[in-house]
Amino acid sequence: MAAVQLVASTAPATLVAGLFELFAFIPLRLSYLLAPGRVIEALGPDAPADIGAQLAGPLVWITPVTYAFLHGGWTHFSINALTFAAFGAPVARRLGAGVFLVFFLCCAVAGALTHFALHPFDATPVVGASAAISGTMAAIVRFAFTPGARLGDYGAVDGREARTAPLSQLGENRQALFFLIVWFGANFFFGAFPAAAGSSEPIAWEAHLGGFLFGLLAFGAFDHWARRP
Repeated sequence: MAAVQLVASTAPATLVAGLFELFAFIPLRLSYLLAPGRVIEALGPDAPADIGAQLAGPLVWITPVTYAFLHGGWTHFSINALTFAAFGAPVARRLGAGVFLVFFLCCAVAGALTHFALHPFDATPVVGASAAISGTMAAIVRFAFTPGARLGDYGAVDGREARTAPLSQLGENRQALFFLIVWFGANFFFGAFPAAAGSSEPIAWEAHLGGFLFGLLAFGAFDHWARRP
């Protein structure tokens, strides 16, 4: 991601625009691939004659993954990098590189599809790894707050010792419940007031929510996969 951001910040503006056009996630483009008639109907008389050429493309299907590697600037990238270091690294140590990569990408896809489900005709590009990182934050909840495990244990060299908490027990764990309340509250707040997060653009909080929920619900399966003999 750092290499992509470096290219985006130093390359000619036309190249950067092309990069974002190809690899950012735009819900309207996916809607056109799935149901072009509905898109034309939704746009009505405003639909351009060459709408197919504008929206269709061979790479649209992979944009629910590739958008996570693009960022809106160094500030956006830096915030995600720091958050990833705090929450992604412990999960990566626990799952191992291969399983973690699959988990991370699945969280990104879940975030994109959640945003798509709520805004199918939105033409605003969605970029950033926040949805995938939100999934790793949810994964932390599943093992960092288990009874008898210190919060710091998940950052140890071997973070595989703490057991995975069943979803049914999270509501009984005050630390886990507090973390969940704070995360959901912050996500909705910054989604409603993006300026409070230093952003002049809307924040795709729905994508964050999708990534988080996927990570929370699916982490147990990935953890089991990583622990297979």
